Amino acid sequence: MDVFLLGLFLTCALNWASTEGPYFPIKTKTGEQGISKFQAEWYGKPLERMKEPHLFGLASNTKEEAYRILILPTWGNAISVRAEKHGQVYSLSARRLNGQAGFELGTLVEAKDIELSAADSKTLDILLQNLKFFELPTDDDVRGFDGDEWILEGLSHGEYHVVQRWCASEYGPGKRKLTAFLALFKFMLDKSTISQRPTNKGHKLI
Repeated sequence: MDVFLLGLFLTCALNWASTEGPYFPIKTKTGEQGISKFQAEWYGKPLERMKEPHLFGLASNTKEEAYRILILPTWGNAISVRAEKHGQVYSLSARRLNGQAGFELGTLVEAKDIELSAADSKTLDILLQNLKFFELPTDDDVRGFDGDEWILEGLSHGEYHVVQRWCASEYGPGKRKLTAFLALFKFMLDKSTISQRPTNKGHKLI
């Protein structure tokens, strides 16, 4: 990373870190954007332990572009990877807790911060374009007990959106139109160099 990009990265990191507010918009009635209060609190707790920024809180006062994936297995570590765009390249920030996400979250045991190459940054842009993220509904009404929660947030030029899917890699991901969704998660996890893949009861999720 050259001196200019390093300075830009540190400035953005400081801006993210200083942001306060709710992690997610809370939906109070049918048709509103957001998720339930229960889900907002559930998903927000691991992000708080990871000391992650509040992307939703930045939506009204920034032109930054960032995306964050979060996987919460009932019996596995909570893992997040955040991508921030700086000009034409992205940086990735990966975080992992050491507990069971469905029970005791544990503490932050792994943090990786890297810059993607120009080629990988272009691939990430293509994956996001293929996903058409801001057009996706927040929910797909496929729910069950236990399993794993997959959450994707995005912030781009003042617009914020969140998408959640239960057991995204199972229960007919093709029929649920999750191919592009899973491709994005896999790419970000692969490039993050995080030491452990998301698992549930010891089985890899992706």
